Amino acid sequence: MQEIQKRVHFGFARAARRLGTIGRHYRVIDLRSPLSNPLGRPYLCFDQNSGFQMVKPRMWARPMVYLLCDVPCLSIGDFLQIGDRFYFVVEIESYRPPLCVACNSAIAISGMRGAPHRYVENCPASITLTGKGEDQRSGMPGSVPAGSYLLHLPVLPGFSLMPYMHVTDASGASYVVESVEISQNGTRAILSVLQI
Repeated sequence: MQEIQKRVHFGFARAARRLGTIGRHYRVIDLRSPLSNPLGRPYLCFDQNSGFQMVKPRMWARPMVYLLCDVPCLSIGDFLQIGDRFYFVVEIESYRPPLCVACNSAIAISGMRGAPHRYVENCPASITLTGKGEDQRSGMPGSVPAGSYLLHLPVLPGFSLMPYMHVTDASGASYVVESVEISQNGTRAILSVLQI
């Protein structure tokens, strides 16, 4: 079985060198600077289809993509970069291309209200709109309810996201964490906009 996996990896690496672009590979060791540990410059190719037919671009608000690469030591939670786009690995299975999340923001995570300590800074992540304004706690009587958002966050060593923590994205928007699903693949969380 291990010999078959080596051949599959060799085939993926060969395809990545033909179809892909040279990018960057990072592994998180510091939550305050997640991209401070570069591991190399591999060939990377992403597609929304696991067959890599390259027929259409990734759909908006669908962050999942498949990866072809020539990285010999890829791990869940690793960041990959092509140009100014970041991705992180969420699943690695035998005989299949790895599954990644395409990031659309860099976030900071701080403690609950009254505990402003920042645990994570400048971390690439995916935040997509999922709800249509069910949240009623806006702080202004009669205001339009804010939408809910889905956060995809990679596995971060020594850190667990918890409800009521605060997330700030690159544009300065603030969110409060409503619910969290933690797994060996990473973290998914429902966020609501923090309104004053």
